[in-house]
Amino acid sequence: MASLTTDGISTTLGQYSGITASDIISLLKSSAAYQNETSAQNKISSIQTQENAWNAISTQLTLFSTKVKALQSDDTYLTKAATTTDSSIATISGTTSAAQDTYDLKVDQLATATSITGTQVATSSKTKLGISGTLTLTSPDADNKGNLATFDIKLDSSDTLNTVAAKINALTADTTANGTTTQGSHVRASVVDNHLVLTSTTTGAKTIGVSGDSSVVDGLGLGSSAKTTSGQNSKFELDGMTIERDSNTITDVVDGTTFNLNKVSDSHVTLSLTNDTSKIVSAVQDMVTSYNSLMKTISSDLDVGDPTQSDNTTGPLVGDNDLIHLQSTLSSLITNPTVAGSTMNANSVGISFVDKNGTLGVDSDKLKVAISNDPTAVKDFFYSAKTTASGLVTISSSGYSQGVLDLVNKYLSGVTGALTANKSIIQIKTDGYQSQIKDLNSQIKDFESTLEMQKQQYIDTFTRLDQAMMEGESELSYFTSSSSALNSSSNKS
Repeated sequence: MASLTTDGISTTLGQYSGITASDIISLLKSSAAYQNETSAQNKISSIQTQENAWNAISTQLTLFSTKVKALQSDDTYLTKAATTTDSSIATISGTTSAAQDTYDLKVDQLATATSITGTQVATSSKTKLGISGTLTLTSPDADNKGNLATFDIKLDSSDTLNTVAAKINALTADTTANGTTTQGSHVRASVVDNHLVLTSTTTGAKTIGVSGDSSVVDGLGLGSSAKTTSGQNSKFELDGMTIERDSNTITDVVDGTTFNLNKVSDSHVTLSLTNDTSKIVSAVQDMVTSYNSLMKTISSDLDVGDPTQSDNTTGPLVGDNDLIHLQSTLSSLITNPTVAGSTMNANSVGISFVDKNGTLGVDSDKLKVAISNDPTAVKDFFYSAKTTASGLVTISSSGYSQGVLDLVNKYLSGVTGALTANKSIIQIKTDGYQSQIKDLNSQIKDFESTLEMQKQQYIDTFTRLDQAMMEGESELSYFTSSSSALNSSSNKS
């Protein structure tokens, strides 16, 4: 304590009275102000311990909430595992909406891109062509209005094959500005052995249109002597049906499913999509592990110890009703939820207590069976409520019910305040602790002022005592000296 130091106490204090700085400190320690200050500081220490305990719980709640949210995603439940008997021929992939299924596929023809190879027009790609005018390209692909857009490329006499290719390529890609996408030419230019080569960036039986000033078209070698290699569509057999598309990436034959054609072959390939159970099993195990860690911390904080022991040690939050309610609510929501419209329970998906302390475990085999039997039912048990942009859970008019984790997440939002505009339970607790500490520090300041006043009173009192004793000793010495002189004079007479 700052008020119980020897600062300001003279080192000569007690020279006559014997009262030292240590004696004054001892007297102050026996005062009511000192006892009250010590009590207030002990209370602050206890409150800070409680606040730190809640902060640790808040951190674990945030982690637990993250694990819960991982189970509130279609990707967790309906991600597809893909297999193929020969990936060199074809592969398959699927979105969460894709059905589990197996397909027989044979690739008869791959889609290729149309290209135009101009005649050789210069001895070097860097040689100035000395032509000027306009080259007009017509895109091989229709825009969103069904039109084949045209693109004008302006040339001047200083252009070379390289600069012409650069001007063409500047128009190749689609561009987006202010939310609006403008389709590019979809024509890419390259220079090969001083030949200008135009290639469609998309495959299929399409045409690249070349027109413009004849001097420019001929000057670039794109006139009648240019060589055109026509693109072709892909052709394949899927489950016995012959299908043709303008790409080797087929996305519009089976909903949510993509077939990638890699090479022509007389052999058939078998492609399959199945729900990837490993992702949900891992997510459930992560959630349960986080839950167990959280509950272990809460139990330790609420531990009453052994009341029969004189030196019993309890948890920092023993008897905290808010924490007791948090513990019981989470336990009930996870292990015994009421999920409207679902016949499943925690045990149905392999979640159950593994010991008397309330530790949860996951039976992976049981969970995998449940997912295999009906992955949508498992998903709807865990989560099925829709959420707003802010993350708040709502129940839609189309019949969405709340899954167990929707209920958990909604409850956690009130505890941590992550999804609410109002103060969370943790914030209220923290504000309460800070208010108590502020009041106690104010009291301590008053106690220290009182102790400082008492200290000065003791210093003044004992300083005066020393002064009085010093003066008394001086007078006694004078009296003794005077008496000795008188006695000596009388003896001489």
